[in-house]
Amino acid sequence: MEINFSYHPDAPVQAVVDDINRILVARHGREDFTVKPQQQMLSTLSTVLSVLKFAVAALGGISLIVGAVGMITLMHIAVSERVSEIGLLTALGATRGRIRLLFLLESTALSTAGGLAGLLIGSGIAGLLKLLISGLPVNIPWNFVFGALGLSLLIGLAAGVVPAMRAAKLNPVDALRTD
Repeated sequence: MEINFSYHPDAPVQAVVDDINRILVARHGREDFTVKPQQQMLSTLSTVLSVLKFAVAALGGISLIVGAVGMITLMHIAVSERVSEIGLLTALGATRGRIRLLFLLESTALSTAGGLAGLLIGSGIAGLLKLLISGLPVNIPWNFVFGALGLSLLIGLAAGVVPAMRAAKLNPVDALRTD
């Protein structure tokens, strides 16, 4: 079903393919075969890998959007649940900037912890694949790891801006009256 040919590296690929076609047609009497040079197979593989990379990037982008929405929701809930605490902090002399910074740091810390957890899980899966399938070339590109961690931090920071501004604008008297 398959025949592999080796040829001199300096030989033009198309001339080799034409010679193979000519010889096989002479032996078979008709063209009932397909000749695929290695460059064509590598090009097809490269296309498939590019599509897979795009799909993984799209899934990652969707995950980041979902994570950002989750962080925004979480921080809005945190502000709503801690209104009296914010009022007490303001009454004790905390400035609006300090309260804003407190919630920004909280959202950044939460998203960074989530990013680290995701990276640990991903590294664990990669390590497990490397152990289970010995021929699979698994590697972890550290520049992507640090980029993902930085992106996680930025998402947390961006997701915390609006809730932090809302917390900083609360009237201390009204905030202390809430349960």
